[in-house]
Amino acid sequence: MPNPYKDISVIIPVREGSSRVREKIFLPFHDEMSLLDWKIAQVRQVQDPSLIFLSSNSERVREVAERSGVQFLPRSDYLSTGHDATFTEVITGVVAGIATPHFAWVTVVVPLMRPDEYREGFEMYLQQVVRDRSHDSLVSVNLVKEYYWDAERALNYRADRNHTISQELPDWFRVTNGLYMRSREDTLREGYFLGPKPCMHRVCKASGIDIDEYEDYEVAMAMKSFYLRSEAERAALAA
Repeated sequence: MPNPYKDISVIIPVREGSSRVREKIFLPFHDEMSLLDWKIAQVRQVQDPSLIFLSSNSERVREVAERSGVQFLPRSDYLSTGHDATFTEVITGVVAGIATPHFAWVTVVVPLMRPDEYREGFEMYLQQVVRDRSHDSLVSVNLVKEYYWDAERALNYRADRNHTISQELPDWFRVTNGLYMRSREDTLREGYFLGPKPCMHRVCKASGIDIDEYEDYEVAMAMKSFYLRSEAERAALAA
């Protein structure tokens, strides 16, 4: 059966060092799998391993790629160490190494985004960006109905006797950092993996957990049972 995503490379950017959580990508997550192993296993359910690339300068990551049957995309030390390079340099330096016209930028530290949500995002991208051209990129988001202030005032509601109830708050979207998609050409030209008109790929709240601090890791571990139960229920329905 032909691969419907043959024009999409999955890029998993991996930096071995972490300023907040030591060796974050190698933290244990499920059974014998680290966070990195887990993410590879997830995207292998969606994309052919020949089109999955671990972008890193780490020999340890190269070994993981070889063991997992996915590709290793070498990255220079300059693009991998601390914040020496700008984010634009990192993005374009990585994306320049792929051959497909489109890519999905998938992060290791968002572990509870499900394979079916990645698949849904790929389908949305192909429909709205590639075929309809109604949008220019895709980003995974959580719809947020919460009350926000800056240092001086309420931003999205009336904080007075005319208080806005949560159901009537405007639709705000929180970027989950789980999935970005764009064309290689546009990214190299503009220096970013989102354009001015991305389609909002809404995912469930648990899929928006992003491990930045150790506390986030503990939350993800606690929510893993929800993820596994949901996966088991979907498999049972499909059987």
